[in-house]
Amino acid sequence: MRKLFRKVAHKRYIDKYITELRWETLNTVLTASRTQWNDDVVKLLDNNAQLIRKYERRRRWVKF
Repeated sequence: MRKLFRKVAHKRYIDKYITELRWETLNTVLTASRTQWNDDVVKLLDNNAQLIRKYERRRRWVKF
């Protein structure tokens, strides 16, 4: 039973983290489009995209 609760809690954490990353990406894009794109913004967006892919894969594995 404890293992199930731990798995459910981990799923919630993953979903929350993915949602947070997506909102951060959206806010960054909106801010950068208003001001100016630079290398730091592009690097941040690339890192966020890689993290989203990583946690999407992890979420698929945790389903089983």
